[in-house]
Amino acid sequence: MPKPTLREALLDAGCEQLHAGGYAATGVAAIAAAAHAPKGSFYNHFRSKEALAVEALGRYGDSRRLDLLTDPGVAPLQRIRDHLEHLRSDLAAHAYRRGCMYGNFAAEGPAGAPAVTVAVSAALERWRTLLADTIRDAQRAAEIGGDVDADAAAQLIVDAWEGAALRAKTVGNSTPIDNVTELVFNRILSVG
Repeated sequence: MPKPTLREALLDAGCEQLHAGGYAATGVAAIAAAAHAPKGSFYNHFRSKEALAVEALGRYGDSRRLDLLTDPGVAPLQRIRDHLEHLRSDLAAHAYRRGCMYGNFAAEGPAGAPAVTVAVSAALERWRTLLADTIRDAQRAAEIGGDVDADAAAQLIVDAWEGAALRAKTVGNSTPIDNVTELVFNRILSVG
């Protein structure tokens, strides 16, 4: 197996440091130190912390398992359950203390990093779109009532999930996530 490059080590460290500490509180020096690299070498691989953060958000997006929403071999409502359970498991793996990187960065709204804001917005919109498509699939399969507005429901799920992930950070347990999951499946996506 090839040795990871310094760029990859910086990106790995950046993902971890930015997720744990947030955008504003994480400096280039901390990222370089976590990668066991001199601070000056950071700029040989990334234009700025903002550029690294955009790449970190892309990597984080890959870990969100949006592919679970499009698996044709699984019933649509189960795809949504599987996806939300994956997200819940990821939050639990960190004792609910890290939250969702998208929500963390959105809550910060780093004014000096417009590319980060654009990347977060695009990622949340992609998630919302895939959820809406899966809800429509579930409606066609008669798993969800036809009176549900798929786009509005998907937006509500994304917004509620992000809020619950932030709240779970403050309480340190799954209660907010459990409440949202119950709301999603017992109210929002229930059969008409």
